[in-house]
Amino acid sequence: MRGLLLIVQFLVWLLLLRFVLRTLGAVFGRRRGSQAAPRARPQVRAPEDLVLDRVCQTYVPRSRALPARVSGSDEWFCSDACRERALAAVARAS
Repeated sequence: MRGLLLIVQFLVWLLLLRFVLRTLGAVFGRRRGSQAAPRARPQVRAPEDLVLDRVCQTYVPRSRALPARVSGSDEWFCSDACRERALAAVARAS
């Protein structure tokens, strides 16, 4: 029990020391004119259109989708494998 009390007391002292050091650093840091660098805001990307891959039924951002002209219409695919399967199905049907 006494050992546990010593550990808790040690942790309290560490937290108190950390608080004091941070406070002193903030006070003296401002006085010297040094300011903390402003945090960079995360860049927000504009929403992007999603297109449906008709072979595997997944939605893919248009910028990453693979285009192909299938049966006279533009279609988009998530991978070369899906595009090839669609083109092969059209070739078999004709």
